[in-house]
Amino acid sequence: MNRTFRMTTSRILGSLAFGATLLTAAAAHAAPAMVPPTAPPAAPPTGSDSEAATLQSKLASVLGRPGGLTSAVVATRAEATSFDVQSKREDLDAAAALVDQALVAYFPRLSVTGRYTRLSPIDPPSLGNSVVTPRDVGPGPIPPGTPLVNVPFVFPVLLNQTLLQATLNVPLSDYLLRIPQAYAAATQNEKVAALSENATRLKVATDGKVVYYTWVRAKLQEVVADQALLQARAHLVDAQHAFDAGTISKADVLRIESQVAASRLLVERAKSMAEITETQIRVAMHDTAPLSYEVGEAIDGEAPRVPGADNLAALWTEAGATRLEIKTLEQTSNALREQAKVARAGNLPRIDAFGDIIYANPNQRIFPLQDAFKATWDVGVQLTYSPNDIALAGASSRNLNARAASFAAQKQALEDGIRVEVTQTRNALREALAAVESTTQGLVAAEESYRVRRSLFRNGRATGVELTDAETELTRSRLESINARVDVRVAQVRLEHALGRDVARGNR
Repeated sequence: MNRTFRMTTSRILGSLAFGATLLTAAAAHAAPAMVPPTAPPAAPPTGSDSEAATLQSKLASVLGRPGGLTSAVVATRAEATSFDVQSKREDLDAAAALVDQALVAYFPRLSVTGRYTRLSPIDPPSLGNSVVTPRDVGPGPIPPGTPLVNVPFVFPVLLNQTLLQATLNVPLSDYLLRIPQAYAAATQNEKVAALSENATRLKVATDGKVVYYTWVRAKLQEVVADQALLQARAHLVDAQHAFDAGTISKADVLRIESQVAASRLLVERAKSMAEITETQIRVAMHDTAPLSYEVGEAIDGEAPRVPGADNLAALWTEAGATRLEIKTLEQTSNALREQAKVARAGNLPRIDAFGDIIYANPNQRIFPLQDAFKATWDVGVQLTYSPNDIALAGASSRNLNARAASFAAQKQALEDGIRVEVTQTRNALREALAAVESTTQGLVAAEESYRVRRSLFRNGRATGVELTDAETELTRSRLESINARVDVRVAQVRLEHALGRDVARGNR
């Protein structure tokens, strides 16, 4: 975003410089008229020293406002309201639920069945007739004279059947081959989800800080653009006085008027950029309050240094040990390998212990059937095995191991990318710090050059082109000075994130 603004500013300043070159060529043909015999009347605007002091005062008034917005506030509110973070948080809740599900597998499975059945009527089955005594006679020979009775041998037909059954299943082989591995995989996936959530929060916070400093840059550039417009207008007043005195031509005045117009365009673009970046902050924090923000940080002081920034190898090691993205890929690979162990268990038979308690009317174990509730039980061990599971288990295991190897390779690629990221951000910080020093010196030189050129112009000893060039250089130096100081803050934020030094704060 700030790169676009600087490119736009460079095009405007470049057009001013190009126009100044044309004006210099035109002034070379009219050099005798450019050196007046007497000095023109003094112009009313204040001097360049007062202008520089005024600008510094305006810039200072924008920064460090009590109760203003800071990068930390933007980062915190962006984390709290980010939809990406919310999505990762839901993923973490889902992973935690799967851990609970895997834990339940350690307990024997208890199932309870209640069933009522109404059967259709049938003819009672019969095995013929049997001869019995009508009174009680003990075992052994029947006494002489005992009467005998012919009785049909018929089984009862019970049309109403009620069953209550409790079954307990203990997966003996799973305690060794499946359940621990499945629980370990679920635990690893929960860690992956937690790491992913934290990594997303840190990235959102980093992006929020960068957007904040981009907004600060735009606010300061808006002040500089306003000051450039004031300078251009003051220059136009001086030029009009010089034209009235006959020391410059109408073309020179028109050229300065075009510079004023270009400065007004620069102001509009600066205001537009400030409004866009403020909207970006508002969106990042999901703030719907119709209030304008003020800058709560003061970036005009010396920026804090990043410890250990000179030892690049140590920075690589630090980033490799702390970046959450690396740990996320590592945990994902571990989880897939545990799942592969579960899949390989399909190559072996399954052994289960079971037990049943049956309370039924009629109970099928009671013969003949009785119209009464009877309780029975049974226990046993069951072995099940399907040769088809061998092919399925092998294919599933290979798939999971291949995916684990893929994430391991992604981890190595990410480590390489992080080393490049650390190098780039470290060098960006060093360049920004060097730019602060160089732009500070350049700004002092540009302010002095503008002061001298304007004094000479007002006394008829400098051309309008020279003053225009000095004014353009001063505006450019002011913008570069602001960019350098903001770039230091942005580079610090990005380097801390690249090194993973924001992880401790992210886990607060």
